[in-house]
Amino acid sequence: MIILPRRSGGLLLLLAACGLLSILADAFAAPPTQSRLFPAGGQRGTKVVTSSTGEFDWPVKIWAPGVEVVAGSEKGKLEVSIPADLAADRVWIRLYNEEGISAALPFLIGNLTEVIEQEPNNSPSDAQALSESATTLNGVLSGSGDVDAFAVSLRAGQTLVAAVDAHVRLGSPIDAILQVASADGIVLAENHDDVGLDPRLALTVTTSGIHIVRLFAFPSTPNRAIGFYGGADCVYRLRLTTGPFITHAVPLSVPREDPGAVDVRGWNIPPNTQVEVVSFGGASLADHPEFEVVSAQRNSPDARLGFVFAPHLGGAARVRLAPHAAVSSLTDTDADHPMRLAPPTAVTGQLRSPGAADRFQLPLQKDQRVIISVESHSLDLPVVPVVRLLDPAGTVLADAPGPGNTVEAVVVHTATQDGDYRLVVRDRYGHGGDRYVYRLTVRLQEPDFELSASADAIVVAADKPTEFEVSVTRRAAPGGSVGPITIEATDLPPGVTAAPVVSEPTGDTAAKVNLTFSTTGPAFSGPIRILGAASEPREIRRFARTPPRFASSLETIWLTAVAKP
Repeated sequence: MIILPRRSGGLLLLLAACGLLSILADAFAAPPTQSRLFPAGGQRGTKVVTSSTGEFDWPVKIWAPGVEVVAGSEKGKLEVSIPADLAADRVWIRLYNEEGISAALPFLIGNLTEVIEQEPNNSPSDAQALSESATTLNGVLSGSGDVDAFAVSLRAGQTLVAAVDAHVRLGSPIDAILQVASADGIVLAENHDDVGLDPRLALTVTTSGIHIVRLFAFPSTPNRAIGFYGGADCVYRLRLTTGPFITHAVPLSVPREDPGAVDVRGWNIPPNTQVEVVSFGGASLADHPEFEVVSAQRNSPDARLGFVFAPHLGGAARVRLAPHAAVSSLTDTDADHPMRLAPPTAVTGQLRSPGAADRFQLPLQKDQRVIISVESHSLDLPVVPVVRLLDPAGTVLADAPGPGNTVEAVVVHTATQDGDYRLVVRDRYGHGGDRYVYRLTVRLQEPDFELSASADAIVVAADKPTEFEVSVTRRAAPGGSVGPITIEATDLPPGVTAAPVVSEPTGDTAAKVNLTFSTTGPAFSGPIRILGAASEPREIRRFARTPPRFASSLETIWLTAVAKP
């Protein structure tokens, strides 16, 4: 028994206040955070238990469109059920409560059997033995000097495909190196950067027996240290298979209204293998805006993502669902036989040999403004494109990209005369081959606009209005410019209001506006959208897109409305 002195009233009040504060702290817990998922993906048609690292009360609510996720009995454990027919290679998992939502973390989807890396496996002598030749290894380069090695049994003549997902699609802070070696340590193949900083290779072995696949890394942001890099957040997925593996599809763009089937390309794939294109996420993105969307930039703002996969194929491919014509194949072109284009159109081209250049003829009328873009690296393909535009007299009007830009090429030009203009597409370094495929998009610029959300989440408390900034990018054209744009929040729950605002063509609201959110209703957590609508010079509707993460954006924004205590 504890006996308090007679003058303990103040202490009792203090203890009571502390208890009340504890109750209030529980009632107003901070939003959850998460910094890592491991494993960071799973196989279609299976249930995966992944661990979330972060700060959160348990159990927690989970938002993960495309998959079913429930909180396990152990804190931080998430049970992820993946549909067998999920038409996506990546979904996003977020944790939320009444106070807000965590950052969205990527969770990758594949077809191969999933395996967890087992330590120690730093050297060929203790390499982790794999029982299957079609496997996705989930691992962590857990500390400085860590090297992960795996033993694979191969037959002479088999082609082993090895592909790492780490920095580009998971955000891991590593610049990985991938090697395949013989059992006695002779390096047979090595790759450093194939998809951004992530390595990928294919090796046809000449002798039967055990081969060692090993992975190590440097930091993705160089520092002063000399040595292999690692840490708790250096998560990776290593896909190994001797079976068919998709790297891309041809064509890279298909008509949105009738996508049909495309040829899948990669390693160990028989020629003329075709797979049907489906909408990313498995349904129309108009009904599922929580899935990734194409960045508009200089490409058609109405383009969407299509997806190509099959249960018996490793890998997958994304294609663009274009609202205009798409050329399904490209014959060889030369200076005397350029391919004639009629904008808007998308062409899938291939630089078949070193030093190759593709040539096109583009009819334009005076004052038409044309947008020309060539993409390859953003499609996990190796072309570093240079596009040259020449006028009807043969005068060079533009060479893109300029010095220092090695990603994509974009030319915007207003024709000064009628006639047939020429386009030449080549690789900056003169490379070519089977994988040197690119997408050329040519369209006439029309008056249009884009909306960019300042964040991917909004928190609004009762009686405390919250401002949310939306940036407006207007694209004028010779045919006119966009008039007033009415911007409003849609799908709001009961009790939450946000008055529409108008972005005028000039003045303070031309480039950005603020929506003011208020709530007087019950607590709410869920996705909303922000819509912009203009009627001049034509009807245009665009949804605000979230800041890009891992080269993708969403058209949904998470709203948390906090009720009165």
